[in-house]
Amino acid sequence: MIRSFKEGDFVTARQDQHNFAISTHKDMGGRGRARQLHNPRTWANRPEVIARRGMMVGLREAGHSVSEVARQMGISRATAQLWLHRFEREGHVKTGPRSGRPRVLSAEQDSRIMEEIRASPKSSATELTRQLDLQCHPSTTRRHIREGGLDCYVPAVKETLTEVNREGRLRFAQENIHHGIDFWRKVIFTDEKTFTSVASSERVCWRPRNTRYKREHICEKTRSGRVSVSVHGWMWYGGVELVKLQCFESEFASCVG
Repeated sequence: MIRSFKEGDFVTARQDQHNFAISTHKDMGGRGRARQLHNPRTWANRPEVIARRGMMVGLREAGHSVSEVARQMGISRATAQLWLHRFEREGHVKTGPRSGRPRVLSAEQDSRIMEEIRASPKSSATELTRQLDLQCHPSTTRRHIREGGLDCYVPAVKETLTEVNREGRLRFAQENIHHGIDFWRKVIFTDEKTFTSVASSERVCWRPRNTRYKREHICEKTRSGRVSVSVHGWMWYGGVELVKLQCFESEFASCVG
């Protein structure tokens, strides 16, 4: 019977493979030097690959030779022997950490990146790279921001509210929170929204998940662009309705529709 393997079935010889591991090797001059090992960034340890390598172990334990295992799996004998020896030595068939290319940015630069992006979440990776004078491509800066726990989203665009408006809305909700359905059937909520032909200049926002409507993550705009359409509507217990449409544009163009 061929054994079925999953990634979680293996006991890893290295206890903390997700952290950096340090190994020593001899360079051309004969001196020992330390290098950092990182988990592979490829899909080498995805579940279907681990399961396929586990089939090799199962075939070998069923009494097949290494050559027969390689022939049935459609791989070379050297590859089959590699993973069989890995399982015998370390008890797993996962791809081990690799040295890879050294990191371009230091830990101090990573900290500066995160400090700046949290202070100005609507800055792009290109702007941040130039601002901090980082000797790397903006895609590298973008990847380090994601590693810091922030994702890039399109910012929410909301009409500018004064403090008086904010306090009035909150006060209304607090004063009427205990009313029943008969009261809310008589209440109408109205609002106005302006749509423009020119998109906002702030097209990105770096933020954690589920923080879309925090004040620092919102683009507060009133009206801009060559053509603006103002939509005034209301909603109540019976549904949603539109009240009026108005179109504004420059003196050099005409409003259609």
